[in-house]
Amino acid sequence: MTVTTARVTPAGQIERLRADRKQSADRAWIVEMIVVVNAALIGGMWIRHGGVDAARAPGGIATAAGQLTGLLGTYAVLLELLLMGRLPWLERHAGLDRLAIWHRWTGTLAVTLLVAHTILVTAGYAAADRLSLWAQTRDFVSNYADVLMAFVALGLLLVIGVTSARAARRRLNRETWYFVHLYAYLAVALGFAHQLAVGNDFVGDPIARVWWVTLYLAVIAILVIWRVVMPWRFNARHRLKVKSVVHEAPGVVTINIAGRGLKAIRAEPGQFFIWRFMTRGGWWKAHPFSLSAAPTATSLRITVKDLGDTTHELQSIRRGTPVLAEGPFGAFTAHRRIRRAALFIAGGIGITPIRAMLDTVPRDARCTLLYRVNRDEDIVFAKELDDMATRNGVEVHYLVGTDIGDDESDQLGAPAIARLVPDVRERDCFVCGPPALIDAVRRRLRALGVPDASVNFERFEF
Repeated sequence: MTVTTARVTPAGQIERLRADRKQSADRAWIVEMIVVVNAALIGGMWIRHGGVDAARAPGGIATAAGQLTGLLGTYAVLLELLLMGRLPWLERHAGLDRLAIWHRWTGTLAVTLLVAHTILVTAGYAAADRLSLWAQTRDFVSNYADVLMAFVALGLLLVIGVTSARAARRRLNRETWYFVHLYAYLAVALGFAHQLAVGNDFVGDPIARVWWVTLYLAVIAILVIWRVVMPWRFNARHRLKVKSVVHEAPGVVTINIAGRGLKAIRAEPGQFFIWRFMTRGGWWKAHPFSLSAAPTATSLRITVKDLGDTTHELQSIRRGTPVLAEGPFGAFTAHRRIRRAALFIAGGIGITPIRAMLDTVPRDARCTLLYRVNRDEDIVFAKELDDMATRNGVEVHYLVGTDIGDDESDQLGAPAIARLVPDVRERDCFVCGPPALIDAVRRRLRALGVPDASVNFERFEF
């Protein structure tokens, strides 16, 4: 298979990569400042619209606090949507996995603030009208359509929040989780209608109204462009389809995907796409799979392990099946390297993005691969990895066995890593595999003195 090495990391590019990292960090700082400044503006507008003065009336403290939490909660919901808007620069800087984590944190904050908003405003109005909380709630629901919409929106966000909890995600397949989260858009629409009807920022202040509408329109535009228009354009241009299927190991297949003008995609080894295979039962199922080889001008390659559901169906996917894709995504690439030497650690099918990244390894680089599997037959790409060891001097260690020990006794424990890679502190480290393996390896590398900034990883959790 012909691979491209146009984006390798020779010694002369190390300083440029460091400069790129610094520039990316500077841009991130600017974005953080914009987020903070807009939050401060919300607080300022709340004061301008009488938030402090309202606290002096009966029930006013609760009502005023409820108004502020409502404004901040709405802002957090917009940030939550923005984080998953797949903005190219933001995604390249952080990686889709980290954006997903930030998205979850922001979502938790948003739901917390909006629940507080509902309770505080209801308590404030109840105190002012001398009603019980239940009577005030019934009054809101029965006599104020916009408030009823807000209750529905909050209920939808609570359902989304519950299904986002780690325990719930383990019990849901990705498609169910995805369709539940689509209701976030309905929740935003209902919340916006509520804000239009009774929000102080809309009722009496044209400047604040323009500011809020601009925020909503900006987020909507980003979502439409990067979640709808660009994927449609991508697939209309490249017209992907299954070229061939190769069985690599028990329950593991490599799918070669052909298309037009693939050089223009500029995908990096280590990145992933979100794929839809247009079969009768699979067209509506989207899953992230990493490239398992450096992309070429005519084909992309992924390798899929049978984990049930869609991955089981893909074991027998037919040649010529049309494919829809979104991407490329991910910051888990050779551009993260700032040192000449590198250590790659893979667990199970986590070898796929690392296998692709190894296509970019210069011949004179010091690179070591530690590949952990349960059984010999679980090793994927054995011939290709052995060829790389011979051709490019990659040092490959297959760590076979199910004996998972502690940080000291495990085959990927700190002593084992130190023995196999004595200069580990001087290397950039790339880790991919199950979440538990990633967490354990990061902990062990830290114990060996490897800086966190030198440890690169990517999770594939929805």
